[in-house]
Amino acid sequence: MQPIRFRQHLSLAQLPHSYWQSILNPQSFRLSFAVSLATWKRFREARQPISSINFQAFCQVLNLQWENIAENDVECRRNFSEAPPVSNFYGRTQELAELQQWLIQERCRLVVVYGMGGIGKSTLARHLVDKIADKYDYFIWLSVESAPPFQQILIKLMQFLSRGEKKEGDISQIMQYLHRQRCLIVMDSWEEIIGDESENYTSYSVFVERVAKEAHQSCLLLLSRTKTQKIEILQGQLVRLKRLGALTYEEARKIVIAEGLSGTDSELEEFTRRYRNPWILKRIIIPKVHAVFQGAVSEFVEQISIYVDDEITNFLDQQFQQISEAETNLIYWVALRRNSASWNQLVQDSHQFLSYNQLFQTLNDLIERRSFLAKNTEYLPPVLYILDPVILKYTTEQFVQKNYQQIIQVVKSRNIQGSELFITHSFITEHPKDEELNQEQIRRIVKPIQKMLLAQLGSQQQLEDELRKVLSLFNDQGFSQGYAYQNISHLIAACKQV
Repeated sequence: MQPIRFRQHLSLAQLPHSYWQSILNPQSFRLSFAVSLATWKRFREARQPISSINFQAFCQVLNLQWENIAENDVECRRNFSEAPPVSNFYGRTQELAELQQWLIQERCRLVVVYGMGGIGKSTLARHLVDKIADKYDYFIWLSVESAPPFQQILIKLMQFLSRGEKKEGDISQIMQYLHRQRCLIVMDSWEEIIGDESENYTSYSVFVERVAKEAHQSCLLLLSRTKTQKIEILQGQLVRLKRLGALTYEEARKIVIAEGLSGTDSELEEFTRRYRNPWILKRIIIPKVHAVFQGAVSEFVEQISIYVDDEITNFLDQQFQQISEAETNLIYWVALRRNSASWNQLVQDSHQFLSYNQLFQTLNDLIERRSFLAKNTEYLPPVLYILDPVILKYTTEQFVQKNYQQIIQVVKSRNIQGSELFITHSFITEHPKDEELNQEQIRRIVKPIQKMLLAQLGSQQQLEDELRKVLSLFNDQGFSQGYAYQNISHLIAACKQV
């Protein structure tokens, strides 16, 4: 007899405690058969199917209509338990249509949607699934955010696809199910698996590769913050990759209006120009504008340039932890030029530290794999490399903070490592000379570092004396040429201007 599953929305764990006190004593049931504690637990948690006899007996004791809480056939084939909740969906019409084409018409085996955190991958996928789930015999959404052992995922798939008849199996058995029936599997937070270079990652990779290469009638949809070379190599006729970028101004405007903010057309345009990451916009910015300005964007746009709080900082910290030092340094070079960096300028800025090939590859990775950088082609030529306004402000603040910490460390230890940011990056760029940009760099880079150093060292004279000692260290340790000497000199000059 088929095991019975519970409806997804049922929460037996919320039943009154008196119920569970009674069923902990099997004699109170007056049942003529033994029931294991594991079966009691499965029934109470309502996550796994149990035999129809036990299921109906438990429902009788609890005075529940078993027909009302047992899944029907369609519900048994849909598992949304790990999917995000349904939320309002705006825009992304082109991306949605393209994904539907790949999954339904072209019957792709593997589809990867990638983009930086908060950009809306899960929301888009959830909306897509709601539209197309009935085209598949089975659907399951799996979150791999905590990088679970692949064996756990395998067990979940086996139990689901076998309707509870099998508790474990191997990849080949899963592939048989994918071959016999149309199944859609979503794996969310794939970047967590990418970062795990262990046997666990190898098992996941083998599964993905077999899904991509073997003949079957199902689809695996991966959602990831980054694109890996191993998956990129698989791209072909039945394997598609889709990079999800920032919202367009119009898409962001629809969200803003739907969430109850108000303003003139020009105010809304300026507001959405600054915030086009859906998570940051909906989770942080819109609620605060409601709380402080009653939903009117006029005061916010006029008084606040770019708002970055601790929650946004923590959110971006997590994503910057996943990129390489070379990628971080390149982002700093772009940030220093305030979103006006061309290829030739980046070559000039980084030539002591990156070869042409390294610069080219790192730029490509930040644009195509990581989605941290974008291109401004409005004023071609040349192409300008730019950061989202929120990331630009976050990056600038991080650059200032790290330079302050590294300079203080040198002041205290009298030791230079050679990899400090004030050695690798010029606070004020000089190629080509741009007076307006240089004034911006003094205001956003030099002055903030100088003020933090002053607060630490106590007086202008003390600060200037310590910075001159650092210059002497440069001469002693061979750093008298290059960015380091210029940067400390700019800080000394800033002391005299106070």
